[in-house]
Amino acid sequence: MTKHLCFLTLLLLIASSSAAISKPLRIVASIKPVHSLVAGITQGVSEPELLMSSNQSPHHYSLRPSERRMLAEADLVFWIGPSMESFMPRILGSLRNKQKSVPLIQTQGLKLLPLRQMDNEHAHDEHRHNKTDHGLSKLDAHFWLDTHNADILVDAISQQIIRFDPEHRQQYQSNSQQLHHQIAQLRKNLQQSLSTIKSPFLTYHDGYQYFEAEFGLHNAGFIAASELQPGARRISELKTLIKEQDIECIYYDAPTEPAILKSLQTNSKAKTAMLDPVGIFIPPGKEVWFEIMNSLNKQFINCQQNL
Repeated sequence: MTKHLCFLTLLLLIASSSAAISKPLRIVASIKPVHSLVAGITQGVSEPELLMSSNQSPHHYSLRPSERRMLAEADLVFWIGPSMESFMPRILGSLRNKQKSVPLIQTQGLKLLPLRQMDNEHAHDEHRHNKTDHGLSKLDAHFWLDTHNADILVDAISQQIIRFDPEHRQQYQSNSQQLHHQIAQLRKNLQQSLSTIKSPFLTYHDGYQYFEAEFGLHNAGFIAASELQPGARRISELKTLIKEQDIECIYYDAPTEPAILKSLQTNSKAKTAMLDPVGIFIPPGKEVWFEIMNSLNKQFINCQQNL
C-alpha cells in the first residue's frame, strides 16, 4: 500500500512539473505595433496580451485595475519607453520582478533620432521633462516606423522570449525569419510607392520622422509640440509657411481632426488627411505593424496625388 502511495505521489509530482514547464509564457505588449511583432514571433506557441486596447493616447493612458493585474502576472512585458508610455516606470517599479520589463528604446542597434524642436517654448518644456526621464525624452520614441528598426526589434524580442522559453527556440526563430522576409518585401514596396512623393507637407504632431527619413519625404514643419493648441503668432507663421511652400497636405493624428486645421486651410489649397501611427482603428493581431505602415503609405499617396 505504501509503495503504491509513493508511486502515485511521484506520478503527480512529475505531472505537475511537466505542466509547469509546458505552461505558455504570459507576454504583455504595451501598444499595438509592439504587440503585432510579438504576436508574429510567438505564433503557434502562445498569444501575447495587449495592454492598451482603448483609443487613449499612450502618453496619457490611465490603466484599469485589470490592466494592472495583467502587468503583475506577466512573465515578460515589452514596451517602448518612458517618453512614450509615461505611466509605465512607476507601475513597473512597483512590481516584484523587475527583470520582466523590456523597454525597447534601449535595444542595441536601433536607429534613434533626436526630437525635432519647433521653438524655444518647446525646448524649455522638453528640458523640464528630461529631468524625470533621464534623457530618454530627448529621443523620438516612434522608432517602430522605420523598417530597419523593425528588423532589429524582431531579433531583440525573439532573443528575450527564447531566454524565458528555450523549449520553443526553433519555432520562435522560424517565425522571426518569416517576419524578416515580410518586412523586406514591405520595404521594397514602400520605396517604390513613396518615391513619387516630392511635395512638402505639414503634420500636426512630429511623430513621423523615422518614416520620412527612410522614404525621403519632406516634412516642412509640425503644428504643435504638445497637446496645447498653438497661439496666434504660431498660426500666422504656419499660414505664411503654407503659402510660401505651396503646402498641399496637412496630416493629423488619429482619431480626431483638430479644429485649428480649418483655419490653416483658409485661402489655401491645402487639404487634411489622417495618419494613424499606433493602429487605433485596426483590430489587434500579428499583421497590425504591416497595416500601419501600409496605411501611412496609402494616406501620403492619396492626399498628395488626388488634389
